Amino acid sequence: MPSHPYKALADDIAAKVQRGDLKAGEQLPSIRALAKEYGITTATVQKGLKQLTDDGYVTSVPGLGIFVSEAPEEGTEAPVTIQTVVEQLDALQAAMADLAQRVKHLENRDAR
Repeated sequence: MPSHPYKALADDIAAKVQRGDLKAGEQLPSIRALAKEYGITTATVQKGLKQLTDDGYVTSVPGLGIFVSEAPEEGTEAPVTIQTVVEQLDALQAAMADLAQRVKHLENRDAR
């Protein structure tokens, strides 16, 4: 059993998608309804839905709700999210800044 309530929610909804109980394109209940159903806070539901979004099980459509995506096949990686790309770009940017600083240091040392 998952140690965090948001994980229990995410695991349960993911299992329903994998079993076919929830079909692609089907709208999930509201955040408040899910909170009531699972006996957790709306913030915990939002965290669980973020996990499901990151794992590719659901898609959020602003102003309309949360909808079931196609279930990822076993053994395949979760779809790339904008958040993942942003994190990777931030890491690359930091690495480039570090390299630029090292090159500058070496150039200054060699110029002496």
